[in-house]
Amino acid sequence: MQFSKKSSLLSALTVLSSLSTAVKADCQLSSDGNYYCAQTDAVIYSNVGFSGSYLDVTSMDESSCACTQGSSTSFSGSLAPLDEEVSIHFRGPLNLKQFGVYYPSSSNLKKRDVEEPCQEVVSTKIQHKHKRDVAVEYVEVISTVWIDANGNQVTGANAAATAATSYTQVNTIVNQGTTTTPAAATTTGTTAASQSTSASSVSSGDWVRGSYYTPGSTTNCTFMNHMGGSAGSGVWSSCFGNSISYAAADGVSGAGSAYALDDITLKSGEEYMIFSGQECSGDDCGYYRENIPAYHGFSGKDKIFVFEFQMPSDTAGTGYNQDMPAIWLLNAKIPRTLQYGKSECSCWESGCGEMDLFEILSSGSDKLISHVHDGQGGGSQDYFQRPVSSTLKAAVIFHGEDQTIHIVEVNDDFGATLSASTVSGWLNEAGSSAALP
Repeated sequence: MQFSKKSSLLSALTVLSSLSTAVKADCQLSSDGNYYCAQTDAVIYSNVGFSGSYLDVTSMDESSCACTQGSSTSFSGSLAPLDEEVSIHFRGPLNLKQFGVYYPSSSNLKKRDVEEPCQEVVSTKIQHKHKRDVAVEYVEVISTVWIDANGNQVTGANAAATAATSYTQVNTIVNQGTTTTPAAATTTGTTAASQSTSASSVSSGDWVRGSYYTPGSTTNCTFMNHMGGSAGSGVWSSCFGNSISYAAADGVSGAGSAYALDDITLKSGEEYMIFSGQECSGDDCGYYRENIPAYHGFSGKDKIFVFEFQMPSDTAGTGYNQDMPAIWLLNAKIPRTLQYGKSECSCWESGCGEMDLFEILSSGSDKLISHVHDGQGGGSQDYFQRPVSSTLKAAVIFHGEDQTIHIVEVNDDFGATLSASTVSGWLNEAGSSAALP
């Protein structure tokens, strides 16, 4: 799915091959050539993680159009390599109502993992392959999250005193209309007595929200698409085409700085992606294409992604990926080099990791399939019902302790914290088994 039509076909054949070797007796071969079994409310991946390596890109030559993979990156342990930084990708037809990322309250959070300055964008894109600026008027609401010397979030009435001067400031941008001058979130490095502090009570075992989006407002997440070189961010070349760029509030235009998406519905083939709000610095993101907006993804063996989305029917057009919405995770190195194009220009083919969370495999289908693409590979033939006329709320729980990933339909609210009992309930939800080899 990440490179060309040829690679997409090979990827699809790999999925079908792995499915056909373990087809249940009650599964049916659909007219679209895919096997589907039963509708489910949860898919539980087990035995996730193995020892291996993949090839990192170390250079992209704009003159010769050559990419060099000169570095081998090893990984091992629970959930590897999916415990590395990932970016979250969306393809239409799709309307995203909520997105969030949570981490255990007891973990040593990195700066980029807590709710901190986030930027909002308006985006355009060129078809599925990879200009206009949509300017946004915004209201900037600033609060302060206090972090102790170990990087842990400090809460409670005495948070400021306990954390002393170690803190991370949070900017939340709220779009309120259009204007002629786009602006982005900013970060300041001084405290002010008038700023509000995060003082909500967090109990042991709870999960703390690190990133959040709802239409018009977002915190610690950066929306991008493949419009590099078209509207003030990223680059274009005859060798590698459009790089990633900031996305505009319409989700499909490029922009010169980051914005929150408005309440928009992607059409078939249109895509955007979400990174964290923390920019790459030095070599902490590894190699990436020059002159792009480079941001960290979301890492860790223990994290939760939450979604609320709708995937309406789109019968107005024809062509590649017509009426085939999807939500998936990629190793964040992939879009920072080349998501679509020469296979040697990213680590995808060598196995750095992709996980399809909700994917329609054929035009107009109402069955959402999940699958893992790495050295293990595997998925479920059971399916989630596509939310055509209403929204679906789901949690994706990375649980490093027992090497599982749970994709679960939920009805809970996505507040600033998730209680231990709520998450425990999600983990104990019965569902379809997807045991990786």
